[in-house]
Amino acid sequence: MQELKPIQPVPPMARDMDLSKYRLPSTGRLAGETISIDYDDGGVATLQLTETRVVWEVTSSDEKLSGEDDYDAVEMRPGLFFLHFAADEAGLGLTSVIDREAGRAITIWNVAEERGGEWDLRRYLRPGRIAGHDGAYQPIAQSRELIGRRAYCIYSEEAALEHIYMNSAAIIWQWLLLPDDPRFDLLRTEVGIEAVTIWKVREDLFLLVLRVPGPVQLCLLMDFEQMRNVGYLFGRGQMGLVNRPVGAKIVHLNDLTYPAGHEPG
Repeated sequence: MQELKPIQPVPPMARDMDLSKYRLPSTGRLAGETISIDYDDGGVATLQLTETRVVWEVTSSDEKLSGEDDYDAVEMRPGLFFLHFAADEAGLGLTSVIDREAGRAITIWNVAEERGGEWDLRRYLRPGRIAGHDGAYQPIAQSRELIGRRAYCIYSEEAALEHIYMNSAAIIWQWLLLPDDPRFDLLRTEVGIEAVTIWKVREDLFLLVLRVPGPVQLCLLMDFEQMRNVGYLFGRGQMGLVNRPVGAKIVHLNDLTYPAGHEPG
């Protein structure tokens, strides 16, 4: 007789496997530039960039923070950058999608906090305008366009993860490829559901941000035109700062269309 015990899903970022082999290459093209973002909530971020370092300052109505740290940038499309840096001393991870052509950006503001001996990660999203851009400003906004889409992301020869976009606030995922190692056998039938928020940056280009409890969280910039994604895992683990780049090839399987009046929320 076999007892049917409940299966407790584990977030995908907990895996010890190669999640970056197919990540698009980093770029130093922003070296020598200063980028200022005027956020819609009144805050301001200023980034002075060398090839590998950023001198940064962020202000809001009640605080001002600054520092100098290593950064990573990927030019996802011409003039559109996925830029991330970890400010460990400030307990911050700032990830920005910067669209210089449209003169707009959006920043994921990650704040690692310790509560009762446990780490948690608070996340804020801040759309804004790139200072000095002359054109009309249209903020990056939330999107429902991915609802019903099914795709999988191949991170390496040992890691592939399927996404099913269920509604405007949730995806279902499962592993399609795992390392050939018996330690991963229990994960081969694992399925999880995650709360997310999805923002449309350009046509077929979406920012996906997890919004679940936990000390380490994921964000992905999903490009369904060139079929690639780039992202970061950021937070605090048992061994300290988690600041891990990820990236994959995307395979689009199909889209499900719902009849009028029966669309997901």
